[in-house]
Amino acid sequence: MNIYEFAIDFEMINKDYYEECAKRTQDKNLKRIFNYLAAEERRHEEIVRSLSRKEEVFDIESDILPKAKEVFEEIANDISVNSEQPTREDINVYRKAVEMERSSYNFYRDKAESISEVEVKEVFLKLAKEEKRHEIIMDNIVEHLEKPDQWVESAEFNHLEDY
Repeated sequence: MNIYEFAIDFEMINKDYYEECAKRTQDKNLKRIFNYLAAEERRHEEIVRSLSRKEEVFDIESDILPKAKEVFEEIANDISVNSEQPTREDINVYRKAVEMERSSYNFYRDKAESISEVEVKEVFLKLAKEEKRHEIIMDNIVEHLEKPDQWVESAEFNHLEDY
């Protein structure tokens, strides 16, 4: 399996995982974030496919952080009416997503260091940055579910700064 096939495979796995998370949650705000993340992973898959075909790649960076920040602000405003109490299993599912994003980040960063083609290196570094953003978003979700009261108190969303 070459580097592109490997990247495409894990982007597809991540996309499927987020789609499953979106189906599983009853929280409309979390559902939105998971759908955003699934769309991002689908977009990353297409970017890698384009690279593998030696096509020029544009618009790698996304606007997911402002979207996620908006949703997190809505969560903070609605926290008192949010009736869904996450189970330990739910939180572990989301922790797995944090690890998946961390692995994706490490993959792209490490491969970028070993690639000699300048364009591919640049795209992989940008994809690594995107995956780090996803990791930060998922980490915020876990933090929100584990400690909603503390999360709201510090709802400046300082974990969502531009990475």
